[in-house]
Amino acid sequence: MMKLRSLFTSLPWLCVLLNTCPSQGVTGKKPNVVLIMVDDLGIGDLGCYGNDTMRTPHIDRLAREGVRLTQHISAASMCTPSRSAFLTGRYPIRSGMVSNKISRVIRSLGASAGLPPNETTFAALLKKQGYSTGLIGKWHQGLNCQSRSDHCHHPYNYGFDYFYGMPSTLEDSCWPDPSRNMELAISSRLWLCVQLVALAALTVTLGKLSRWIAVSWSLILSMILFVFLLGYFLFSSYTSQLYWDCLLLREHEITEQPMKAERAGSIMVREAVSFLER
Repeated sequence: MMKLRSLFTSLPWLCVLLNTCPSQGVTGKKPNVVLIMVDDLGIGDLGCYGNDTMRTPHIDRLAREGVRLTQHISAASMCTPSRSAFLTGRYPIRSGMVSNKISRVIRSLGASAGLPPNETTFAALLKKQGYSTGLIGKWHQGLNCQSRSDHCHHPYNYGFDYFYGMPSTLEDSCWPDPSRNMELAISSRLWLCVQLVALAALTVTLGKLSRWIAVSWSLILSMILFVFLLGYFLFSSYTSQLYWDCLLLREHEITEQPMKAERAGSIMVREAVSFLER
C-alpha cells in the first residue's frame, strides 16, 4: 500500500484539478475557483480537517481563505462513476456511468465509452458566467467513440476550454515499479493457458508420430499456429498497455507517451499555475 507521504508527493497526478479563472471580457472582479478531486483521499488526511501527523499547508491555506465544506456524500467508490457525479452533480447511474460488471470503470482508451455529451457539467455553467475553464490532471470519462482520433468524449465537449493531463487513469502498468501485481497475475494465468494448449498440441503431435491417433497434419499445424497467435496477441496486449493508455495530452495533442509517472506531478502543478496566471 502506498505510504501517505508518497501519496501527497504525487497528489497532482492522482487527482482531477479543475481551474477556472475569469475571462478578460468579463467586467467586474470575480474570484478564481479551484476544485480538487483526489482518488483514495480521506477527509482525515488533511490538516484543515484535523490531521496533525502530516503537513498540508497549501491545502490548509486554501481552506482558510476559501470555503470549507463539512458534509458530503460520495456517489461511488470507483473513480469513473465518482468523477461523473463530481462533474455533473448527479448520481452516476442517471448518466449511465455505473456498471454491474467486474470492471466498473473505463479501463482503456480503446473503449468506446464515456460521459454522455448531453450531460451538463459545472464547467459549462461557469462558462456561461464568463469564466475560462481548464482541467488539469486525470479525466477518466472516456475519449473516443468511432475512431481513436474523434475525441468525442474529450473535456472540450463538456465545458472546458483547456485540458492537460491523463485521458485515462493511472493504471498499474503506468508505475515505474515493476512489481505490478494485477498485470502479473493476469499474465501468469494467460501463460498457463498457453502452456496447456501447447501441451495439447505436443500430445497430439506425438500421438500422430506414434500412430496412436489418426489426425491430419493440417490440424496439428493449425493448433501450433493457434498457440503462437494466442501467446503473441495476449501478451503483447498487456505489455503494450504502457504505450496505449499511459500518456499525457495537451488539448488534443500527445505530449508524452508513455507517461513518466515519477515526474508527471510536478509538470501538472506547473500547468495549473500557468493556467491561473493567464
